Amino acid sequence: MLNRPLQAEENILFIFETGPSPSETSKTKVVFPLFRAENLQSWGAILTSIKSTSITVTINSHSDAVIGRYILSVAVQCRGSDKPLPHQIGALNLLFNPWLQGDAVFMAEEDQRQEYVMNEQGVIFQGSDEDITSINWEYNQFERNILDICLVILDRSQNYKKDPALDVSQRNDPLYVCRVLSAMMNSKGDDGVLEENWSDDYINGASPSSWNGSMNILKSWYYSKFKPVKYGQCWVYAGMLCTVLRSLGIPTRVITHFNSGQDKNANLFIDLQYKSQGSRQNDQEDQLWNFHVWNEAYFKRRDLGKSYNGWQVIDSTPLKRSDGVYQCGPAPLTAIKEGDINLNYDVKYMFASVNADVACWIYYRNGTKKQVSNNAKETGKFISTKAIGSNDRVDVTNNYKYAKGSETEIKVFEKALKLSKGSFVGRTREKPRGGNILFGRCTLDQIATFGQDFNLILSLKNLTPDSINVTVYINTSAILYTGRQRHTIWTGGKFLSLGPNLEKRFSIPVKYGQYSKHMTDNGVICMTALCEVEGTEERILVERNVSLVKPPLSITLPDKAIINQESNANIVIVNPLLETLNSCILWVEGYGLTDKILKKEVPSLKPGQSSEHNFVITPMKTGVRTLLVNFSCDKIQNMKGSGKILITYSQEVSDSPVPT
Repeated sequence: MLNRPLQAEENILFIFETGPSPSETSKTKVVFPLFRAENLQSWGAILTSIKSTSITVTINSHSDAVIGRYILSVAVQCRGSDKPLPHQIGALNLLFNPWLQGDAVFMAEEDQRQEYVMNEQGVIFQGSDEDITSINWEYNQFERNILDICLVILDRSQNYKKDPALDVSQRNDPLYVCRVLSAMMNSKGDDGVLEENWSDDYINGASPSSWNGSMNILKSWYYSKFKPVKYGQCWVYAGMLCTVLRSLGIPTRVITHFNSGQDKNANLFIDLQYKSQGSRQNDQEDQLWNFHVWNEAYFKRRDLGKSYNGWQVIDSTPLKRSDGVYQCGPAPLTAIKEGDINLNYDVKYMFASVNADVACWIYYRNGTKKQVSNNAKETGKFISTKAIGSNDRVDVTNNYKYAKGSETEIKVFEKALKLSKGSFVGRTREKPRGGNILFGRCTLDQIATFGQDFNLILSLKNLTPDSINVTVYINTSAILYTGRQRHTIWTGGKFLSLGPNLEKRFSIPVKYGQYSKHMTDNGVICMTALCEVEGTEERILVERNVSLVKPPLSITLPDKAIINQESNANIVIVNPLLETLNSCILWVEGYGLTDKILKKEVPSLKPGQSSEHNFVITPMKTGVRTLLVNFSCDKIQNMKGSGKILITYSQEVSDSPVPT
């Protein structure tokens, strides 16, 4: 609104400013007149309508503009007059724009933009390479206050504290923004959001497995005046970073890779150490995690050239320092696949996670060690992400690596070794002795459910025309998903004879009474069988990780409901164990369905007893919504379930089924 009509010799100047010290040279201040709109990718104002004391204009921002919160001022300029006095009229948030072709984050396909920018719900894959599972995750990037919190996160970074003006001026580059945020998701060494905990002891905070989404974590950090939230592990960091980047307009997805190599000495080899009876040693530098979760963000790499544009890998889990800070990436996906480990940022670390060679060593009490064959150990298996438009798993392994053992894959690995600057001079890719006489594998006879006994089936085959004798050392342990042994469940040995080309199978029973008190929150049991052929140097290691399936929850929802009208959710819990469940708590939440987490204490459940609970929900948003349910007690932690419901404005809704 104007206090008088605009005169013919007058024009309006628009002033946009962001950051603590706005300046035109740093691109944190722009000044332009009405009617200047050279193209849709530059700053300009187009007159839409004019009345006596009001005008309507459309503002265009530059495709390379600094993102963040801007203060908007206007001034009336008259030809030949002195510098006009600006008047502040409002504020706005400027984001990256994946719909704009000139923007560094431009993404051409609409279905991809809807998935990787607009979708507020998703799934994250977990488990092991032989037992892939998934959990629901609520991103909630458009929830009230989330964008403001994300901008505050940037302002709490070490970069901002060192030089606020310089930091803000670089926020036109998604590369810079992503690297800063990869550090700020974790609290290690700075004022980041989430504190890590790998101990399986969460008495002073929340178990990482208890989180169902990012919103509560981000709001807890913000409203506690920036105290780190307790606790997180890799999938929580990845889910949270996905929320923050999507809220800023950067296309982002969550990636899980199985058998993740943690190459601590940076030599592109994962050396796994086992004791003489087959159990894994905990005090070793290199590790092979059952799975690891990180992110990919989509943008141009102006620093490297167009061949490295596209998906960039970012890891916000605080596992290593980069430039002195617990941050990792962005690393071009193309560079990881091609072995260009000398490029920015942290390509070598990412390459090793999915491409490093694995060597297994048996350490004997006399101080000697011997390499042992383990054909199943391969880093970077079944690299997975959510499908566009559904919760199906999409395998993107081919984006990261060439087929194992192919000519191209071998050349890429040799190239990476040469570029690694001699961190392990003289080491080459070699297959250990073994695996020529004996072959072994381990399978399950049924789905392994927590609370039930199950059997592992060990199969050993003689690959020669002669009879052989084999000594087998077996170790069954409860482990963390990072591969660290938590507690030995059972150890034993077996001696058997195998005739020429003969295969034998025998069962290894795992009893609930043996593992019940030693399971971790992720519920993983590892079986190792060290097999030695008598009279030879032949040794093979058979290993199998079993992710225990937690008992299901029964959730009943209506197919459809009307916004702002009450609806009922019915939840039934059944105790599948032969012992009483105590200290039972039920949580229910769902973005657009509940305005807070609904918590209910449940009476103790005797063996086989069921308990039914009704929750009244009042939907606040339309569309397909997901209700997330979490049940914990003294015997089982974080039993989860979910149900979908279509929320509409009226009873007249489509007959299309609710997606599963």
